Amino acid sequence: MSRRNQLSALVVLFTTGLVIYYLVNELSGRGKQLEAALKVLDWRFLLVGFFMMITSLILEAFATHALLSKKDREETSWGTLIRVPLMNQLGVGITPFATGGQPAQLYGLTRGKMPASRALSVILMKFLVYQIVVVLFFVVGYFAAENFIYQNVNPAFATFIPFAIAIHAFVIIGILLVMFWPALSLKVVDLGAKLVSGLYKGESLSQVKEGAKQKILSFHEESKRVIRSGRALLVATIYTGLQLVALYVVPYFVIRAFGYASVNPWLIIAMNIMIVMVISLFPIPGGVGGAELSFQLLFTPFVKNPATLVLVILIWRLITYYFGLFAGILAYVIPVRKAKEG
Repeated sequence: MSRRNQLSALVVLFTTGLVIYYLVNELSGRGKQLEAALKVLDWRFLLVGFFMMITSLILEAFATHALLSKKDREETSWGTLIRVPLMNQLGVGITPFATGGQPAQLYGLTRGKMPASRALSVILMKFLVYQIVVVLFFVVGYFAAENFIYQNVNPAFATFIPFAIAIHAFVIIGILLVMFWPALSLKVVDLGAKLVSGLYKGESLSQVKEGAKQKILSFHEESKRVIRSGRALLVATIYTGLQLVALYVVPYFVIRAFGYASVNPWLIIAMNIMIVMVISLFPIPGGVGGAELSFQLLFTPFVKNPATLVLVILIWRLITYYFGLFAGILAYVIPVRKAKEG
């Protein structure tokens, strides 16, 4: 693990400690409320929520598989494909703005003996599909719950929404430019190299520049292959949509576990879509702190018992964030099986 990732891990531990302290402090003096919450707890719903998280990770592996070329599908084991979403969870969870997700996935695929150039192209294409599906879900969720958000949710949360959608739109446009206008991307690389030329000595800058250009051209060629295979793109999009639905529905089952049988599942999903979008604005690794605060602001109208809400937040984050971190660490340290031979 790099020094930067070690620092990020320390930030995660520190902010997690602050969040736990805050949530435990919220429980202070609410012993009767906590007792009432635990008395109605139905573990079966929590197991279903955990199962949905695992299903989400498996569907992400299927989305990666759909984007591989025929040759790579034959040579890449399912063990490697399952490892990729787990390492994605680790990379996203310990880096600011989730910037470590793609490098972690690249490492996962190359450990499975896939050439780095093709692996990078597949990961970026998958990232593009993910971003587009996330934005589409956001548009649907926002208009489905717009009135509820502005009538029942703290207005402070709503102010973050335009910034979140702008960030995702910017990322999508950037990837599309690399896909369909590589010449512009190459010029940007040259311009960037000139701007930072004073910071580098020797051949290091030229090596980085040439490496970036090769990756851009490789991604452009791989993009053309995937686009020509409309079926692969469609299948990956469907798997990604199902992956996100499985992730978005986790809070519904956690809330149901505490006896709230009348909650609207579609509204819960819409609220979670908002949270996933807004978390991208927080520079803290894993959005620790921001995610919990967003959840509290959005889900207070659904969970009236404050003690129950604290438990819901803790369990939701254990399932959707901390489980992924620990699973990603295991995926990182467990040796890779040999790739399939012809």
